[in-house]
Amino acid sequence: MTRCDTLSGDFKIFQPENGQRYSTDDLLTAWLAIKTVSENPPARFLDLGSGLASVPMIVLWKFPNLSGIGIEIRPNRYELAEKSLEINGLTKRFSILHGDLRELDLDENFDLVTSTPPYYQSSEGPLSGNDDKAAARFELNGNIDDYFKTAAKHLSQNGVFITVYPYTYNKRVYDAAKNCGMFINSRVDFIPKAGKPALISIFSASFSEKEHVAETLTMRDEAGNHTAEYNDARILCGFKEKK
Repeated sequence: MTRCDTLSGDFKIFQPENGQRYSTDDLLTAWLAIKTVSENPPARFLDLGSGLASVPMIVLWKFPNLSGIGIEIRPNRYELAEKSLEINGLTKRFSILHGDLRELDLDENFDLVTSTPPYYQSSEGPLSGNDDKAAARFELNGNIDDYFKTAAKHLSQNGVFITVYPYTYNKRVYDAAKNCGMFINSRVDFIPKAGKPALISIFSASFSEKEHVAETLTMRDEAGNHTAEYNDARILCGFKEKK
């Protein structure tokens, strides 16, 4: 079963009723990408492991002159992404390939590369009985090193790579960047509620070594209300304010 939900602005997204749907992780990845390149938006961008194309569509909504390309290995998610791109009139601006990002070799470099990779090694928890959820959460089709390798291959010298990963495993991201000759320039640690530990981190990486900036973004205050900073992130991405 498939459902159709609202994404950015009047964009729609097709999602599985029982499978892995788009999440806050996707919103925050798109948010950091938008925030990072807002002063000088690129003409083209690449999205790795596009899934339902939620991150690309949010970025495309924000920058109406932007175009790009993505790649997704799972047939069902690729098909839903294609359907969403079509209903939103984006097929001329964004094309999605059906394939393995580890084998991607495009004759093009991009000023922006985005990704929302799976978070866990197979030994770090039980796999979901739902194949869709298992592949989205566990590194069954490539790990964080693979995402960095493919990003580095396709990133322009002055480009930025935006990705997301669990806060607990931050070291893997820094190591993956180093192995590709890249540097983590900024990290935003996402806190679900004031007083709670960070859950995920969103990273901006490039080939340039800059002063490392570490920030936090808190979703809810101690009373359980959505914070102004979280609502600002949502609004920047074309979502409605949360109470």
